Amino acid sequence: MSKTLKVGMIGYRFMGKAHSNAWRQAPHFMPMGAGVEMHTICGRNPAALSEAAKTLGWNHTSTDWRAVIENPDIDIIDINTPNDSHAEIAIAAANAGKHVLCEKPLAMTVAQCEEMLAAAQKNKIVHMVCHNYRRIPAIAQAKR
Repeated sequence: MSKTLKVGMIGYRFMGKAHSNAWRQAPHFMPMGAGVEMHTICGRNPAALSEAAKTLGWNHTSTDWRAVIENPDIDIIDINTPNDSHAEIAIAAANAGKHVLCEKPLAMTVAQCEEMLAAAQKNKIVHMVCHNYRRIPAIAQAKR
């Protein structure tokens, strides 16, 4: 691997735990074209954030999502915040040239989604929304 991609994750609670685990485990499940560094985790509560960084394996913390997006070391922004903040963060990240991974729902309105897509296309960044695969056997078994 010639490059290491540095991730900034905005939000650290329930989905942040799941995404942190996914960032750590991805190289064990699929070939990776680059290394991944869990660079900065961001949230509002400094004490809880510090504990989350230690527990989840992040190198740095920040209480300002704008500072994470503006950090020139970070390549990818992983958004795990409350739904009503997804669009604002994703658009800002795309405009800063960061690749964007956004938890669902993508945004609150179709218009916001269109703005997010326009920002991603304008800035030529890789972008995606996270979805759960609900038809896997384990989920069907749990439902039964």
